[in-house]
Amino acid sequence: MKKYFADGLLIVFSVLFALLINKLYTDYQTNQKKEFALRSIKQELEQNLAIVQTWKERHSAIRDKLSEVNEGKNDTLKQQLRQYPFFNFGVLTNGQSLINEIMINTAWETSKTTGIISEFDFKTTEKLTYVYLMQEVITDRTITNILDLYFDMETHKIENLDPVLIQFELRFGELAGQEYLLEHLYEDAISQLN
Repeated sequence: MKKYFADGLLIVFSVLFALLINKLYTDYQTNQKKEFALRSIKQELEQNLAIVQTWKERHSAIRDKLSEVNEGKNDTLKQQLRQYPFFNFGVLTNGQSLINEIMINTAWETSKTTGIISEFDFKTTEKLTYVYLMQEVITDRTITNILDLYFDMETHKIENLDPVLIQFELRFGELAGQEYLLEHLYEDAISQLN
């Protein structure tokens, strides 16, 4: 009887020990995936920070040009715009495109899709959600609004130049403000991930 009891106890102990080892290994794997996801997100945020800093500089310069024109301080630019039978956006951007690089969210989306985000602490998840939502607002709304104005047929009628310039100034002002905010959100999130 004692032998059966000892064997039973040994079996129970072996099963519990195996479960403990399995749990420790699973926790280790989950932690490795979490750390990899956080490193990937941090790297993604650093890349996006560099992009938004470039954007902010360019878009603020465009906003400032528009402000000067609308305040009557830069008639030369307005005369350049009037030389074309359409609204030549390149005059405002010095021939550069509006967007030279795209901010990405691959690491963030992958973390959400794989469910590893559930392992992040609440404060980190909250901060990252806010950062990526602001990034989405800029790319999916604000820039789209600027492009919608640019591709509107009324924009290219030179008799509409003054109100069009005001609209562009307002939209670039909004864009520059959002980029300023996003830059600080990136910096804050990156410092939290350190």
